[in-house]
Amino acid sequence: MPPKKKAMMADEKSSVTPVIRSEAKGSGTSVSKPAVIHPRAVSHEQIAERAYQLFLKRGFGPGNAASDWVEAERQLKAGL
Repeated sequence: MPPKKKAMMADEKSSVTPVIRSEAKGSGTSVSKPAVIHPRAVSHEQIAERAYQLFLKRGFGPGNAASDWVEAERQLKAGL
């Protein structure tokens, strides 16, 4: 017959140190991927309003409506 295994005593169990693990993913030495920035969806009306605001800010002076439109769209998509 094989010898019986000795039962662990109560004080032997308490001497075991528990392993503590981090809950945060990505912690450590791994390299994370850069965040992807998605442009905001903007409506035609929002762009038109911002382009008009740029025209007003210019003091109704000469300018290019197409460049105002492009700048307005850029600002809105950037969240400015």
